[in-house]
Amino acid sequence: MRAFAEVHARAMFGGHGLYRDGLMFALLSDGGLFFKVDEQSRPVFAGRDLQAFSFTARGRTVQLSYHEAPPEALESQEEMAAWCQLAWQAALRAQAKKATKGAQGLARGGQRTSDPDARPGRGRQPNGLLSGLPNLGPRSIESLSAAGISSLAQLQELGAVRAFVRVRDHDRRVSLNLLWAIEGALTGRRWQEVAETDRASLLMALEDVQREA
Repeated sequence: MRAFAEVHARAMFGGHGLYRDGLMFALLSDGGLFFKVDEQSRPVFAGRDLQAFSFTARGRTVQLSYHEAPPEALESQEEMAAWCQLAWQAALRAQAKKATKGAQGLARGGQRTSDPDARPGRGRQPNGLLSGLPNLGPRSIESLSAAGISSLAQLQELGAVRAFVRVRDHDRRVSLNLLWAIEGALTGRRWQEVAETDRASLLMALEDVQREA
């Protein structure tokens, strides 16, 4: 990839994430190379029948927004650089979209979306600034508060991953849905979108934090 840019690799759940300027644009897993895709670039990969990266967790198959590299990318430095650039642009667009939604969501106080950990029949109770964030219903807010996180400022200071780790240390029953929900709350996105587009980077960050402990 030297014809493309200076690239750094970081270990992540059995493989490696490939980064340029701190932004992940590809991953290596089981000897295969997979490039970042988005709505704009996915048709290029789908048209070549290049399969999406997937893994199995808890009996479920999960697909990430990364597709396998075409054979010619592995045979030519020029082709590799071109496909890396395509993936890099997708990663940049995803980053910009995330930043824009986050600013809009926090500016308007956050439009509520479904809480992945909410229990049926429970109403939403105000709890300071956290109650105005998307994705965070009563159960999620209770979990955060029990772990000592009761304000938006605390949540922003910790970030989604460290906040999730703190909650999980307090209650081992919490699921990864809370991680997606917190990241969505901080970036103004639905937790389902976060689970689809940011799963790999969040899980990798989670591994890093766990190694620090």
